[in-house]
Amino acid sequence: MSTKFRKTHIKYNRFYDLLKIKPTHAYKKYKKVNYLKNSNINNKKLKISYMIMTHEVDVQLKLLLESLLLDVRSVIYVHIDAKLKINKNEFFSKNERVVFIKNRVRVNWGGFSMVNAMKNLISEALKDIESDRFVLISGSCFPIKFPVKINDEFLRSNGNLFSVWGEINPENLSSEGFGRYSVTKFQPCDVEILNPKKSIIHARVWNVYKKMSGKIPLERKVSLSDLWRGSQFFAANREVAEWFVKSHPDLDHILKWSLAPDEIYFNTLYIRYLRRSGENFRRILPSATEQGTHYIKKTIPTERTLRQKLFESIDLRKLNKIDLPEVLASSCFFARKCNSEISKEIERLWRKEI
Repeated sequence: MSTKFRKTHIKYNRFYDLLKIKPTHAYKKYKKVNYLKNSNINNKKLKISYMIMTHEVDVQLKLLLESLLLDVRSVIYVHIDAKLKINKNEFFSKNERVVFIKNRVRVNWGGFSMVNAMKNLISEALKDIESDRFVLISGSCFPIKFPVKINDEFLRSNGNLFSVWGEINPENLSSEGFGRYSVTKFQPCDVEILNPKKSIIHARVWNVYKKMSGKIPLERKVSLSDLWRGSQFFAANREVAEWFVKSHPDLDHILKWSLAPDEIYFNTLYIRYLRRSGENFRRILPSATEQGTHYIKKTIPTERTLRQKLFESIDLRKLNKIDLPEVLASSCFFARKCNSEISKEIERLWRKEI
């Protein structure tokens, strides 16, 4: 990078340097790996599109990108929350297999903005006609296995891997204000100033609002029939991905002001796709640690100080080193809520098996 360029873009240098990823050719570095030689895999040139939702540009994201690029079949599409200011002229990486999409959304936790951002990612990935598998992950996820093995598994199967928990109860009206999947109540998550993740105070006010809304008999005039909830992460083949980005005005209207619509929208469409195709599915318990593509564990802290209880929110899904043996023994492909330390340790362990 020239001195003149560094001076002009000094404000963004820490981002550029962090995510400047050199082309990686796994077949040179790992000579023992034979690509697309498995008899169960179609030998035509196929790609796996990884679609990453992130609101941070950090070491963890860099580690994730580098790991996925170890397989030349991986193409990566990244959506960075539009609330994060970045250099619009330089998208950090010169690697042709990493695309930082320009159609970014201001994403708010629990809001329909999540659905819009996810659809933008899928639409961008579908432009590559050689991509036949589409895998949604977050910037804090990390592969549990060597990425070449993961891609082999995706190409062996029909490409669809979802974690559907069950149907939302159509009779669940007034009491629903207490639950996570509130559909008939007005949930203003996309009003940024009101979002519960804005601060611990916002979270406290949100809890009060939920209790109040559950007692107010006013409901949005929307249908609760045929709505399915499940994990927001999935793997889909091209046919399902194309179905996702089509216009679904009924679902858009129902979930526009719902809570956690991203966990309803795509699972509902997937069930409708299966019904149309005459296929069945197996439900997964919401409490299960193995959720389709992801290992997700909820851990409640045993000890918290009074100050932490009053002023610090809890992220129940953050992994710790003590979780690693169970994570690595999992049949899932990715671990949820990793920091850079955990990711480096997971990578060190699966590299030993290569």
